Amino acid sequence: MAGPSHIDLELRLGQEANLKHYTKVLTQSDVDGSSRLLLNKGWVEEDVLPGMAQTRAQRCRSRDGETFEFEDLDTNTTHPLKLKKWKSESFVLTDKWKSDFVDRRKLEKGDEIGLSWDAQYSKFHFSLRRKYWQQV
Repeated sequence: MAGPSHIDLELRLGQEANLKHYTKVLTQSDVDGSSRLLLNKGWVEEDVLPGMAQTRAQRCRSRDGETFEFEDLDTNTTHPLKLKKWKSESFVLTDKWKSDFVDRRKLEKGDEIGLSWDAQYSKFHFSLRRKYWQQV
């Protein structure tokens, strides 16, 4: 069964001006028992936090974090994940990352995912862009 084309994925992630996109190739620590996804600090600080209410952005910058809905565009399901800052000053997604994404979607090291922040609706979008074995 052929997967969606690159163009289909781009359309599903959206190209509207209000969406801020991020693509990541998953590392071992993103899919192991750590139960967290490490995010690019620049993307969070420059593209995500400025597009949310100040109180929510402040909570994201704390160790407590803030919970957001993550819409899985491939399966049309929604899952809550917490965005927070680690001691290392990096940003991570926690709580049910492992069960709701890694395990449910069978994510593996080397898979490429896409995330986008939708400031208009204060939620994130997720899509599995490519499995590691589909890499060219």
